[in-house]
Amino acid sequence: MVLVFAVIGLVTTLRFGISAVGDAINHTKEKAAFSTMILPLVMQDPPPFSSPSEATDTTIITAAVWRLIINEDISKYPADEFNFISVPQGDIEVQIRELFGNVTYTHQTVGDSSFMINYDEENKTYIFPATPYIMSYSPEIQKIEKTENGYILTVGYLPPGLSWQGDLDGNAYQPEADKIMYYTVVRDADKNYTIQSISASHPLTQTE
Repeated sequence: MVLVFAVIGLVTTLRFGISAVGDAINHTKEKAAFSTMILPLVMQDPPPFSSPSEATDTTIITAAVWRLIINEDISKYPADEFNFISVPQGDIEVQIRELFGNVTYTHQTVGDSSFMINYDEENKTYIFPATPYIMSYSPEIQKIEKTENGYILTVGYLPPGLSWQGDLDGNAYQPEADKIMYYTVVRDADKNYTIQSISASHPLTQTE
């Protein structure tokens, strides 16, 4: 009996060790965390930028709004009869700092007919749908590379699709990335990560 339990314990330990090593090699936890972090940017497919100061106000504000919708309890904001909510600009500023650090921008109306984000300068609020519906990209982090103060993420832009679709054999639908972009994230003094750049080519290749 002791021998049987010892063998079971050994097998369990080996499985746990193999799983832990696999997760470490594949950066499973990091990929999940960074996917959530960059999702508000991937969704809008913004123009590349080499530093947050070069990102457009549209990119910065739209990403902040999406981050708030994804991560926060938006039921606390008043909604009108069309389900549009009014969010104080200070709450949007918090989201911007979480994404980009201390970056300069101008509060303004951004967006288009598919998702308009209106800025009420008099009341210092942003007004937008509480549950916007748009077909957008989602991130697939294919590779994580360590840098001196952060990471370079190789990100596939997955097109919108029905995740429940499958083939005749029951295999789930897995779209291929429409394109690959490179995200550089850096760690600040508080050990929080912010987005430094987005580029179409690998940042290290650019400097060679």
